Amino acid sequence: MAQNDGVFDEGFDPQTPTPAAEPRRTLLDELDESTTDPNKIVNKAPKEQFRLNYLDVGCLVINRMIGTGIFNSPQTVMIGTNSTGMSLIFWVFGLFYAMAGAHVYVEYGLNVPRYIIDGVEQSVPRSGGDLNYLQYIFPRPRYRKDTVLLIGCLYGISFICVGNMAGNCIICALRILQAAHPERDGDFSNGEVRGIALGIAVFACFIHAFSRRGGIWLNNVLALIKIGILLLIIVATCAVAGQAFHRADTGAAVVNEWGDNTSRATAFGQASDEANGYGQAFLAIIFAFSGFEQPNYVLGEIKRPRKTFPIAMFTSVAIVSLFYVAVNICYMVVVPAELQTDQKSGSVAQQFFKMTFGALSNNEGVTGLRVFNAFLAISSFGNIVVMTYTAARMKQEIAKQGFLPWPKFFAQNKDVSLGRLLQWLQHRRGLKFLRFLSPEQHKERTPVGALVLHMGSCIVLIFVTYSLSAGDAYSLLAGMGAYLINSIFGFLLAAGVLLLRVRGPPLSDEVSTQHHPAVQTKQPPVTSWKAMTKGTVRPWLSITSAIIYLIGNGYCVVTNWVPPVGKFLSSKTIAWYLTPMISWCIFLVGSVWYLGFLVRVNRRRRNKKEEFVYERSLEFDWAEYTTGSKDDGSSGSGEQGGVTGGKKSGGLILLHETIYRAWRGTEMKVLGGSEAHHQMNGNENGDLDTASVAVAQTPMDEFAGTDFGNVGFNTSGVYGR
Repeated sequence: MAQNDGVFDEGFDPQTPTPAAEPRRTLLDELDESTTDPNKIVNKAPKEQFRLNYLDVGCLVINRMIGTGIFNSPQTVMIGTNSTGMSLIFWVFGLFYAMAGAHVYVEYGLNVPRYIIDGVEQSVPRSGGDLNYLQYIFPRPRYRKDTVLLIGCLYGISFICVGNMAGNCIICALRILQAAHPERDGDFSNGEVRGIALGIAVFACFIHAFSRRGGIWLNNVLALIKIGILLLIIVATCAVAGQAFHRADTGAAVVNEWGDNTSRATAFGQASDEANGYGQAFLAIIFAFSGFEQPNYVLGEIKRPRKTFPIAMFTSVAIVSLFYVAVNICYMVVVPAELQTDQKSGSVAQQFFKMTFGALSNNEGVTGLRVFNAFLAISSFGNIVVMTYTAARMKQEIAKQGFLPWPKFFAQNKDVSLGRLLQWLQHRRGLKFLRFLSPEQHKERTPVGALVLHMGSCIVLIFVTYSLSAGDAYSLLAGMGAYLINSIFGFLLAAGVLLLRVRGPPLSDEVSTQHHPAVQTKQPPVTSWKAMTKGTVRPWLSITSAIIYLIGNGYCVVTNWVPPVGKFLSSKTIAWYLTPMISWCIFLVGSVWYLGFLVRVNRRRRNKKEEFVYERSLEFDWAEYTTGSKDDGSSGSGEQGGVTGGKKSGGLILLHETIYRAWRGTEMKVLGGSEAHHQMNGNENGDLDTASVAVAQTPMDEFAGTDFGNVGFNTSGVYGR
């Protein structure tokens, strides 16, 4: 597939001369045509200059992990365990849980999905994360091979429902109001909170639709600010330990509570014996540590993913996990144990800021409260920014699976970018910009439809929970996301690693593209997961990580069904069973959606003699060329980018894909009409050649000259998956 000035030539075949009278079709032609063809979706990966580097990937993890959890979860953990010692043990186990989970996701990201390309079985990192991995592990039940899988519907519907930023928008709005009006003591109407939450959701989606690069920059800045906030907590604790903090009213030093909080009687003497309390406590831990899977959602947009992804992933998860343990130790130094479980006094983090920065003024801790709420608003907003970027890409991948209505709208990238506006101003108004604002630096296609879907689901949840207080709505929505997406599907992913090692991986499909045509297989098929993952993970570490991740998620899935009693029950303001019950109901909706799809295709086959067709055409390129020069500055490489004399390295990456999804007539319908009858028996002039056309023509014939015309047609499902 040739590429000139960043344009992919879809009809070019270097082996076959192209007639001069027939203009070659480019990917831009495909994109233009796709605006009028409702059955075809064409997307390409970002150009090289727009791909994510080490800092971008690390900040995705940091910004997503450091949200409201580190500020709100410590109180839930303390209430559930009723023990400072057990609380710290839970946070340490959370560190191991996060590192184990990161290893599971790195193992999947570097090895799934897999294809046979150029006669060699290999993995090609792509966006979609959990969706790709679950469909690889559980390929049945399904409509057809690689077409509308049950597990895909279960995960897709679940993620669309709860994989959004509704809870964070609500708590961010509340913290903004509390920071601006601390004198109102949290007395804000639901209308005030929901109105600001709605504005935050719309703004976040607009930023990522208007400027992909701007959204990434904003994410990086907020991630660094969050690291600064946690460092500030550690520095303040050191000042308390050194008796450098003095109360402005009395002049007395802020008391160091470490000795009392870690004494044997306080640490373990009154530990809870409630299973539900420990389950809720560890669910809060999972929520606080969740977010390390974000790079897998956008793996296809990472520069040199086989190198950048694992390094940035493990480094950022380790940094955040160590900060979490350190910050909880800081809470133990400053906040007495009895206040950590007192919900009327506010969260543990809130008490920390009141006792440190609030002690510096004579306004009864108002300054500390204002600082705390401002920091929490920033932290929540950062979480919203990164979740909007990554979740929209995940929902775009879900829309590509073929079981959602209006798939083209939700899955197609569109150009509504800042670069397009700058280009218009430059050409129409004659304006000139600095290089930083040149249109080429900001002209990118973004998943506008997926962002609309993301924003729509967020707005629905914001107003569905209108009758609940902001705190209760946040607790419910955050708990559902942690329980359903992280715990249930995380349990399945961890079990999948063990299953692949016992059962072995499924056979990979051969892919034939214009620049990677099918050839005779150069090596025997890999039949063991150990051999398949050789060089990417260590077997013993893979098994250990999967077991830790499996136990951690399974523990929460089960114990959340154990009714709470005593102190933990009295601390609940909403029914304890709502989180698991609603989560499993959404899971059930995914099953019903899958069955509904099967009923629909069967009815249409019976009544209209049409069947559902889903085809996927892929094109790949090498991640990098270590030597040689490019003929242009485009994103492609090798055949696609005009590289001469380059040494291929970094493995193959997905360059672009074209999806065809439509209903086509069965053979009976095609031959049943009078026109087809005349064609089969010859037309009025006795021409029998049209008979073969009527029989042989398939929906792909209209794409002759494109990748579809080259790869052929496979009615059994996705081609090359």
